[in-house]
This record gives sequence, structure tokens and C-alpha cells, in this order.
Amino acid sequence: MNYEDDNVESGQAGKSDAEYKADIANREKEVTKALNAGKPQDALNVALADPPIYTKTGAIKDQNATIVLNLLGSFKDKDVETSVETLNDDQLDILMKYVYRGLATGENSPIFFKWHECVLKKGGAGTIIRVISEKKTV
Repeated sequence: MNYEDDNVESGQAGKSDAEYKADIANREKEVTKALNAGKPQDALNVALADPPIYTKTGAIKDQNATIVLNLLGSFKDKDVETSVETLNDDQLDILMKYVYRGLATGENSPIFFKWHECVLKKGGAGTIIRVISEKKTV
């Protein structure tokens, strides 16, 4: 077993931390590019794709969460529901994990409550149940 295997949750053939770091750097560039092009929905899709749920390295999860939470905070209130409506169930679950993470910071709570309301409206209580019972965190 090598060092990289030690940082992957057991039972999962996840990526190495180096691969996650490269993915996160690319994700940040793509999110910024989409936002600069006036395409927040594209930025959201990129931000929610392939989160680092299989790593045990908190710094990697924190770095990715910063990208997602900053993106969520940048949405205009009126655009949140429209954006949520385009997401599939897996994306809704991932988004809800980030919403709870954002609420846990105690910062920018009104926008995270708006996201929560819209995700709950579309995904129903099942989204909340899956998120709170899931062991893999973002």
C-alpha cells in the first residue's frame, strides 16, 4: 500500500490526492471561465461534478468546498430556483451537501437557505434523508 492509498476511504477505488488537486484546479478555472462568460448554470454544473468525496484529506475537501460555496453565494436570489430546476437527482444531493456545509459556516446564511428551499422543493424530503444519512462528505 502506498501513501496515496492511505488517503482514500476504504472500499473505494478513488483518485489520489494529487489527482484531486489537479481536478480542483481545473474546476476552479472552468467555474471562473463560465462565470466570466455570464453562464452561471454552466459554472454550477462544473462545480458539482465529481466532488472529492472519497478522500480523507480535509484540505482537499475544503479547497473544493470554497469554490462551490463562493459560486453559490454569487448567484442572484432570483436565479437560484431556475438553476436548481435544471439539476438531476445526483446533482441535487451533492448541492444539498454543500448547502449544509455552507450553513455550518454561519456566513451568508440567507443565500444558503434560499438554495435549501429550492433543492427541497425540487428533490423532496428524500434529498435531505439521503444527504444526512450518507457517510461520504464534501
